[in-house]
Amino acid sequence: MRKKDTTANPHQGHRENVRRRYTAGGLEVFAPHEILELLLYYAIPQKDTNPLAHRLIDAYGSLSRVLSAPAKELQTVEGVGERTAAFLSLVFQIGRWIRLEEKRAESVNFLSAEFAGRYVRELFAGRECEAVCELCLNQRGNLIMCHDAANRSIVSVSTDIRSLLQNAIFSNSEYVVIARNHPGGKAIPAPEDYASARRLQEAFRNVNIKLYDHIIVGNGDYVSLRESGFLD
Repeated sequence: MRKKDTTANPHQGHRENVRRRYTAGGLEVFAPHEILELLLYYAIPQKDTNPLAHRLIDAYGSLSRVLSAPAKELQTVEGVGERTAAFLSLVFQIGRWIRLEEKRAESVNFLSAEFAGRYVRELFAGRECEAVCELCLNQRGNLIMCHDAANRSIVSVSTDIRSLLQNAIFSNSEYVVIARNHPGGKAIPAPEDYASARRLQEAFRNVNIKLYDHIIVGNGDYVSLRESGFLD
């Protein structure tokens, strides 16, 4: 019969000390690499995670950039396997989901370009591929439904107007806000963005729904075509 391994984890004492520090003082008493070290405990059970935490911070420059990095990219850092990369990415995605849930619960007016822009900027955070979202709003400008279509180019958006119309009609929407990201680029509308906005505006008008805004997101910023005077 195989003997049970009773060898103690040499890093267990250090881990318990770190956990006690967190319990006593919260994250405010931690440096960024120590927060990451603590997180890595739950992905790497029996190993000193401090060196890896330092490597990740050195590679990306900050804790937020580590957590928002794509999982595949994280695996290029020495010591980061598929499981660890997936775990770190999950932490970021859970945080993003909670922030979006809180914004939805506020029932604020999404006819405000500032609020809608901040919302979709959060929605697109960390996306490497082009994506489109459709915010379906009621008469008061409250969010009824957010349809998130990942990996959809501006070309397919133009040819998939029927799907966007169906979403708005089934949601009994009064207004619609369309948002699109420019992954790896600036929030500067391209000619294709303007052309798509015009086609969508006409299509929604034909079913008595107003395309209230078309927002472009890129490099942590956003531009509202309505605020810029392109949409009325």
